Amino acid sequence: MRWNIQHYQLYLLLGIILWNFFAEGTMAGLSSLVAKADIIKKIYFPRILIVLASTVSALLTLLLNIVIFFVFYFLNGLGLHWWMLLFLLYLAVLYLFVVGISLLLSVLQARYRDIVQIWEVTLQAGFFMTPVIYPLQVIPEQYWWYLSLNPLTSIIQYSRLLLIHSQLPTLLATVYVTTGMLMIGFISLLAFNKLSKDIAEKI
Repeated sequence: MRWNIQHYQLYLLLGIILWNFFAEGTMAGLSSLVAKADIIKKIYFPRILIVLASTVSALLTLLLNIVIFFVFYFLNGLGLHWWMLLFLLYLAVLYLFVVGISLLLSVLQARYRDIVQIWEVTLQAGFFMTPVIYPLQVIPEQYWWYLSLNPLTSIIQYSRLLLIHSQLPTLLATVYVTTGMLMIGFISLLAFNKLSKDIAEKI
C-alpha cells in the first residue's frame, strides 16, 4: 500500500534503514558486556569501549545502506540541496542516541539477564508504533503527540521531509528532537558510569 506518497519506495527504504540501525545497534550493544565477561574480569579498562566497539558494525552497515539509498535516490531523478546537510546532524545524533541506549541496556543486561528478551519484544512493538512503513497521517491527529514521545518518529519524519520532500524542518523541531535524544543519551551515560563500577562482579 502506497498511501499516495510520492516516491514511496524511497520513503519506505529510508525509514527501514534508520529503524534497522537503531534495532541492530542497541541489540549489539545490549549483549556486549556479557559477551566480553572473561576480559572484563581479567583486565581493567574503560568498559564504555566495549559498548562503543559493538555499535561500530551497525554504524558501518548504516553508512553502506545510506550509500545504497542515494543510488536509488538519484536514479529516481531527485537532487540535493544545501539544507540536506542537516541529515548528517540527524545521523550523528541518532548514533549518539543508539550508543546511549546501548550503554544503559548493556549494564542492565549484566545485572538482569532477561533484559534481552524484554528489549526484543520492545523493538517488535516499537517498529509498529513508529511510522516506518506507514505515514504519520494515517494515525488520528490526537495521537500524534504520543508518537512524538518516541524520538525515532521525529528523526525518521524529518529525514524524509528533508530528502524526499525537499522541505526544511523548522529550527524549533530540529532543536527539540536533537536536544531530547542527546539528553537521553547523556542520562544513559550517567547511569552506565554508576552501575558499571562493580560490573566485573555482576557478570
